[in-house]
Amino acid sequence: MRYQGREVEEGRVRLVMESSLTARDRVGVQDFVLVENYNSEATFIENLRRRFRENLIYTYIGSVLVSVNPYKELEIYSKQQMERYRGVSFYEISPHM
Repeated sequence: MRYQGREVEEGRVRLVMESSLTARDRVGVQDFVLVENYNSEATFIENLRRRFRENLIYTYIGSVLVSVNPYKELEIYSKQQMERYRGVSFYEISPHM
């Protein structure tokens, strides 16, 4: 995982942080509230484009979820994936429905 979140691994919870600016540049910002140039439509679209290329179809704007249709099947609704989101705070893990 390339962005802040929690991962359960063999019963332990491990914090996963974005490792570098280059990773952020590749996957974009998961919450548009944190985008520096928030008045720019081009910045908004580019952030969605970067995330879409990495199959990250969900992005927040504060407490609002933005979704981009991937037009393909993604492995993001499995039982294991759903368990990652159980009992965590809203911003503790990457955006998801």
